[in-house]
Amino acid sequence: IRSDSSQVVNESIPQIYTKATEMRQIYRKIDKLEAFVKMVGNSVAGLEERVIKAETDLGAFPSTFKKILHTISIPSFLNKSSSSRQQQTLYEPPVLFKTEDYFPCLNEAPY
Repeated sequence: IRSDSSQVVNESIPQIYTKATEMRQIYRKIDKLEAFVKMVGNSVAGLEERVIKAETDLGAFPSTFKKILHTISIPSFLNKSSSSRQQQTLYEPPVLFKTEDYFPCLNEAPY
């Protein structure tokens, strides 16, 4: 029992402590990765909202039908709806993140 106890105290506990220290670093990396995934998710959700808004503002009409309608002569009273739309605002590109800011090792040369 004494030899087993001394082996645990002298060998196993330092190994467990070393592994626990390594695991803390891994946990920090996981936390950072979770935060990055959440940030990307929020960014995608914001872009999705902008696309949906743009589609509703500009009308998401399939291009095939648009081509067909342009070839057919449309009475002038049907064209008034497009001219009565509100004045469109200028396009402002969204602020996008750079992956290199979060993963600096991507800037290094491959192995």
